[in-house]
Amino acid sequence: MKLRNLMFPLILSLIVAGSGQSFAADTTSTATDTATATTSSRALQVTAIQGKYNPIFDAEYARIMVVKKKHPSDAYVLLNIDIILKDFLEVRRVIDTSLQSATSDLDAMDSYADEETGEFQVTITNLEQLALTRTTITCVKLKVSKKVSGVKPKCPTGYKKK
Repeated sequence: MKLRNLMFPLILSLIVAGSGQSFAADTTSTATDTATATTSSRALQVTAIQGKYNPIFDAEYARIMVVKKKHPSDAYVLLNIDIILKDFLEVRRVIDTSLQSATSDLDAMDSYADEETGEFQVTITNLEQLALTRTTITCVKLKVSKKVSGVKPKCPTGYKKK
């Protein structure tokens, strides 16, 4: 018991004497500085990705619109254009939304944009080739005329090629 009474004050004095004053680090300014640096770094990455891919996407969209303008009455070409445009606009929406999000992975978005621009270049080239192979003829029956489109278009029964 005497040993216990002697040990307690000794241990207590060692603890109190051994621990000097300790101050908490000023984490608010460091956390704020880190957050600001991260935000500006992210903003620079987003700007770089947009600068790299927006002109490519704009050029691809312009190519689609040129094909659409050249073949305004060909239902088959227009159907393909509509399908491609829906996919194209959805991809642009996903990329733009992800770049605006503070939590999205920018490297993944960069890879995704690169993959999609390559895919659309191939798809639009195929669409242009399809549009080149299709021709439109005008067929007439009395005063009624019809436009027929296809790879080798033929007039319906009773119509003559104009």
